[in-house]
Formats: sequence, C-alpha cells, structure tokens
Amino acid sequence: MSEARFIGDILVRRGILDPAKFEALLATVSERGCDILEAAVRTSAADELVMARALSEEAGVGIVEQIDHVNIPTALAVRVPITFAKSHCVLAFAEDADAVHAIVANPFDTAASDDLRIVFGKPVELLVGGVERIEEAINRVYERQAGGGELETDGEAVVEEDGASDILDSDDEAPVIRWVNSLFLQAMKERASDIHIEPEEKELIVRYRVDGELHVARRAPRAFMNSIISRIKIESSLNIAEKRLPQDGRIAKRIAGKSFDIRVSTIPTSRGYERIVMRLLNKSSVMLDLPQLGFAHRDYLLMDGLIRRPDGIILVTGPTGSGKTTTLYACVNRINKPDINILTAEDPVEYEIPGIHQVHVQTKIGLTFASALRAFLRQDPDVVMVGEIRDKETVDIAINASLTGHLVLSTIHTNDAAGAFTRVIDMGVEPFLIRSSVIGVLAQRLVRVLCPHCKEAYPAEPFELEELGLTRERMRTRRKRRDRESRYYPRHLSELDPLETDLIERPTFYRPKGCDHCSDTGFTGRRGIYELLLMDDAVGPLVLKNADAKTIKRAAVEAGMDSLRDDGARKVLSGMTTVEEVLAATQEDAELEVAPASTALPISGSMPSAPPTGRV
Repeated sequence: MSEARFIGDILVRRGILDPAKFEALLATVSERGCDILEAAVRTSAADELVMARALSEEAGVGIVEQIDHVNIPTALAVRVPITFAKSHCVLAFAEDADAVHAIVANPFDTAASDDLRIVFGKPVELLVGGVERIEEAINRVYERQAGGGELETDGEAVVEEDGASDILDSDDEAPVIRWVNSLFLQAMKERASDIHIEPEEKELIVRYRVDGELHVARRAPRAFMNSIISRIKIESSLNIAEKRLPQDGRIAKRIAGKSFDIRVSTIPTSRGYERIVMRLLNKSSVMLDLPQLGFAHRDYLLMDGLIRRPDGIILVTGPTGSGKTTTLYACVNRINKPDINILTAEDPVEYEIPGIHQVHVQTKIGLTFASALRAFLRQDPDVVMVGEIRDKETVDIAINASLTGHLVLSTIHTNDAAGAFTRVIDMGVEPFLIRSSVIGVLAQRLVRVLCPHCKEAYPAEPFELEELGLTRERMRTRRKRRDRESRYYPRHLSELDPLETDLIERPTFYRPKGCDHCSDTGFTGRRGIYELLLMDDAVGPLVLKNADAKTIKRAAVEAGMDSLRDDGARKVLSGMTTVEEVLAATQEDAELEVAPASTALPISGSMPSAPPTGRV
C-alpha cells in the first residue's frame, strides 16, 4: 500500500475525507507528485489541524496547533537542508541531551525520521502539526539565514545570473545578489504588490506598495545603482546595454516556498539611471471563494446565482488594481467541478487552479484575447473567462459565445457598473445584443481593513453620516424598496443588514491607531466594496434606448441596487474600515442624489458647517 493511500485510508475511516474526494486527491497526488496532506489542504478537502489531530492520535504522539517560530533556534533547524525540510514537511525545533524534537505533518514518514536521526546522531521525538503552519514556520526560520543585510561600499559587486530556485536555498556570496534576493523576500513578508527602485542624486531608494500605499523600505549607496539595476535586468532577460528606451520583462522566482511571476518595467530618467517597477504576482495555487471576498449576504447570494447560469455575460469593472481578476478567479473556482469545462485566457496567469485550463495571452505572437476566445469555442467549453475585453472583436466573440449557450466572465475598465453598458456600446456593439447577453455587472473597489488589534472606537460625527448617506430619508427609501418584490430583494433573503435596520442615534465608527501587528499603519490587508447591477426590467429598456450611465444607475438604485458607497457604509458600520477609505474610493457616487442635511439622523451636539480637515 502506498503512503498516500495509507494516510488517506486513516482520514476516510475517521470521517475527515469523503471517499469520492479521496480518490480525486489520489489523482492529484499522482499527477502533481505532491504529498496527499498538502493536496488536501490546497484543495480545501480537509482542515489541516483536523488531519493533524487524527494522525497524532493514530501515531500516539503529541500535537502542536500553533508554532512559535520566533523561539526556534536557527542554528538547530538549518542543520536540516531546507529542500529536505520542505519536501518532508519537517522542522527541528528543540534539542536536549537525549533527543532532538521535531514537528512533522506525517508522523508515519519513517524514512524522514531515520534521516533526521542520522543528521543529529541521536533519537528524534516527533510532534504533529498542520501542513501550512509547518511550511510557514520553515520559511520564517530559514529566512533568518538569508542575506538581508545592507550593502557595504568597500566591496566589489559580482553579478551572476540566477535561476528560479527558492532564494532561501541560495548560497551566493555576491553582496548585490544577496541584496536583490532580500528585496523580494522582504516584499513577500510585507505582502507588497509592487517594488519601486528609484535612483536619486546620492542614493537608490526602494519603495514597496502595501495595501495600496507606497512607503520607503530601504536605501542603497549610489555606487551600487548600476550593479543592482543590471542584476535585475539580467534576471528579467532585458538588454543591460540599452539604457535609453523603456523595456519590459519577467522574472520567475520561488520566494519562501511560493512561486512568483514578477513583471518588470524600466524607464530612463533624466539623471542617467533607469527607474524600475516590479509587480509581484503569486502564482501558487490559491483556493479563493466568493464568501472570502467580503460580499454582503444579499449580493453574495445574487452573485452566486449569476455564476451558476448556463449562459450570459458577467462583467467585473473597476480601475487597475481593484481586485477584478481575483473576483473572477473566485467565481470560476466556486463552480469548478469535474463535470464543467472551464477555460481561461489571461495576461498573465496569476493563480493556477487545478481542474481549470488556463492560457497565457501573448500578443507578440498573435495569441490575443480575441484569438484565444475564438479557439475556446472549438474546445467544447461550458464556462469561459477572458482576462479583459479591450476591443470590438473580443466583445463580439464574447456575445456570440453567450448567445450560443456559454457563460462568459470578463473584466472591463469603467468607473461604475452602469458605465459598462455605455463602454461596450462605444465599442460599436448594438444595444439589443447587450440586452440579450449581459446578465450582470459587478463594480468594485478596494478599501483598507482596520487592524483588529488597535482600531479605535468613536461616536460617529453628523457630517460623516451625511457623507455616507446614512440619513433618515435614505433609510426610509431603502425600507420601501425592500418591501417591494424585486430581483434585489427576493423574499427568501432575510439578512440582518446594518443598512436595513434602524440606526442608533450615534453609531460607533472606528479609526486607525497603529501597533506592532500592523507596522504602525493601523491597517492590515484590503477588502472589496461592491456594486452589483442586474439586467432587469428597470435597466433593460434603458440599455435598449442607449441611455447614459447616470440614468441607468439611478434606475438600478431605485430598483434596489446598492451603490459602492452604500456597501462602503455597510462596512464602516460593521467596523471593517473607515469613513475616509470609503469616501476616497467612491468619489463618483457623490454625484448621486443625497438626502438634504435636515433629514440626517438625530444625534446629540451640533453639526459643523464643514467637515474638518486632517481627520484620522
């Protein structure tokens, strides 16, 4: 009996794995050559701690639910090569006179235990931990050995081409190589989406974009500017001799066990140096699902219904960096089943999802979104995802696909959901085709999430309620819409929604403060705010009449749609984000009709004549 089947039989016998899922996992293990515990976690087939408890009981050893990597001696752990530690998911964490103590995911991996016994020359005592928790601890312990120090100006920099191996495994001694590798490592730790390398008169400045905000991460002496820039250009296969023209390239990296596709862009500057911006795309398999994106319960159920339709077009719209592609991935992952054929065309492929066939668009060789979509229709698809609709050819093929029995998901660049219709019409599409094919448009923005460890409560100010539209008139209007039967308010949706209840006189809002958990920013991560517009009897006739976006949006709001600002207000009331974050992300909604000041919710104190500046 193979080890994978042995472990799987234990989990099936204990009711942790469904027998059907077990067979699918075995196929994944065979295809990808991965461990069955890792496959179960990656595909959300079972919880890692539940599996760890079961295996610890079967093996008669203890369990560790939380791993304190900070107190694990680096010198002890790194005696085990990181490649071995990762492949066997094992971490040595303590040693005494009698034995070495290690955390493992699979206590029945006797070969790994024997190898550890040889490495340390003494018995090995095992504890069982969760797969991802062990992997995270391995990365954190071994990265302390990586070269993250600052460059010294008295050394000679040596540039060598590096492969796509994990930078934690690198033993390069060249200061520039270690310094550049540490850039990527630190960016991964800080959850940075972009790295900016900017030459100044006396030094080189590196900035990271974290949660949409740029901050200075480190600096390097001027003497190393050319070496650092050349190193990055070599890794991204760019012409290091060409410094007068912009260039674009890519780097494939493994950073702390995660695969990254790094898009590199260089431009020349007036100082004679090149400025570099790198976008980090985590290509590791990430199991995304709609409930994790922050939808309101009503919008989640409506969106879940749309993606299960057999045909039609669903468009996701918003500015660059607003999370549109992540939403598309969550949608296709939600409906990803063996009996559905899902094909995607992307530029680039950001996440790799098992069971979905993904195509990387390459315009230089003629593989465009339109040509990929045309080819998809000959591959017997059920669902097609197109990274972006950019031209009439692509939208024509998408409409044809939807009218012939396929579900098409794509993105388009507009300010709000209603603007998607006018944008497609501007491309030359007839309104009646849009009315017949588009079933829903989702607009979204990202707002920063308050750190739960330090966010500070305060009573809402009158002008904040006014700006968010939390007025008595708006609340009465919402209740009237809710009492009408519509696609936005089906009778079976009975959710306790902050916007559907009577607000107290002065609701509690929250603002950032800053602590060690959030690096003194007051925020940790970002979540979406959404505006879901359905093609219904209120919107359809206006689309046929080629009405402007503002008219369409007003009709949709009257029919029950929540605007971006409405959903933002909901998240402010729930304590997720701040008033400032929502107002900054929903400037367009300020033009919608807002109740007059006299109808604001009654609260104690007087309303200031104008909002004060410099609010936190």
